[in-house]
Amino acid sequence: MTSKERVVKAIEFTYPDRIPYNFDSNRTPVIPKKYGDDFEWVFVNQYQHAVKSPAGRKSWETEWGIVYETLHTELGEAVDFPLSDITTVYEYQVPDFTTEERYIELEKAVNQNKDKYILGMFPHFLFLQMLDLVGFENLMYEFIDSPDEIEHLIGELTESCLRVVDCMQERGVDGMIAIEDLGVQDRLIISPVLWRKIFKPAYKKIIEKLHQYGMHFFIHSCGYIIELIEDFIEIGVDVVQIDQQDNMGIQILSDKYRGRICFFCPCDIQTVLPNGSKEQIEESVLKLIHLLGSEEGGFMAKTYPQPESICLPEESVKYMCEMFKRHGAGEKGSKYE
Repeated sequence: MTSKERVVKAIEFTYPDRIPYNFDSNRTPVIPKKYGDDFEWVFVNQYQHAVKSPAGRKSWETEWGIVYETLHTELGEAVDFPLSDITTVYEYQVPDFTTEERYIELEKAVNQNKDKYILGMFPHFLFLQMLDLVGFENLMYEFIDSPDEIEHLIGELTESCLRVVDCMQERGVDGMIAIEDLGVQDRLIISPVLWRKIFKPAYKKIIEKLHQYGMHFFIHSCGYIIELIEDFIEIGVDVVQIDQQDNMGIQILSDKYRGRICFFCPCDIQTVLPNGSKEQIEESVLKLIHLLGSEEGGFMAKTYPQPESICLPEESVKYMCEMFKRHGAGEKGSKYE
């Protein structure tokens, strides 16, 4: 069974020979030691340039007109928002992500990894992009005060996503992932009612386009998102990629959703990987495999992509990968089965 076949079978619940794993292709920093991979992540080229920074900070501006700042890592926070005045949205131009030069490196990666599952990342999606374009506090007001402008903006972003789907499909991508953090530690950022009204129809439109091409839709979302997983299933989300499970409860996720949607996870990056013992890491691996997945499929293992940004010990990451490979090979007898 090739890596691509294995991933497809896990997503579609058609009996992979083992759990698929994604340990290397989306990790920073790139490390000489490879732990194994059934995936190849691919990206659309995006453009940015450095701007004058306050002392001790790094700042850059993207082609969207958003300025980001950071202190210690490459992950930054938006500090200047091109649509802070939402009334200018009608003149704002979303970048064109269909040009050939944006896909040169992507095409190379696809051609060099024919046996892998090719997972393309959207260059933007909906909610998070709106946050960075409008600003968090402004956006929370504009959802209520400026429904026409919000509808226009989400329409522009959706159409851009649909054009990117076309470009990815033409180049042999198997599935696409949206980076769309919707939760904080114990609740959603916006109410589920508001998400369903504003975002759910747009999600559905993009997912239907992917499924027409025979591609899968993955969503990454941090935080407490359990209130939306039923909606995800309803509109056809194939894979939910979560890096924290303990705040929602692995057993609760299992009771409600096991066998209905595919989970794609490392051990919890808040409660287990930062300072867990080897015994705790192995226990977490067993729970994830047997409570979220089954012989039919439904679970895939991964590493967290920026371990250095949240101080994850490499020794713990390595041991987690070893345990996923040991226990994900189809052995029987776990107390969690």
